[in-house]
Amino acid sequence: MKNCAENCLAVVTLAMDPDSETKDKIESFCKKRGAVQFEYIIDKNIIAGIIIQIGDKIYDGSVQNRLETMKQSI
Repeated sequence: MKNCAENCLAVVTLAMDPDSETKDKIESFCKKRGAVQFEYIIDKNIIAGIIIQIGDKIYDGSVQNRLETMKQSI
């Protein structure tokens, strides 16, 4: 993937289907970063939280990532 200036796809990974209010907030966040298309992936392995990829940028707020970070620091 490349960096996005406009017309980008946001790949959104969640542990469960988002409700409409959550979806609106996610899409607003992504639109501010140039995304205009959205793909939602449900992956229970992230435990909870969200991972958003827009172009080369990844926003990882998953519990899985936090646990892995803690594990590496111990």
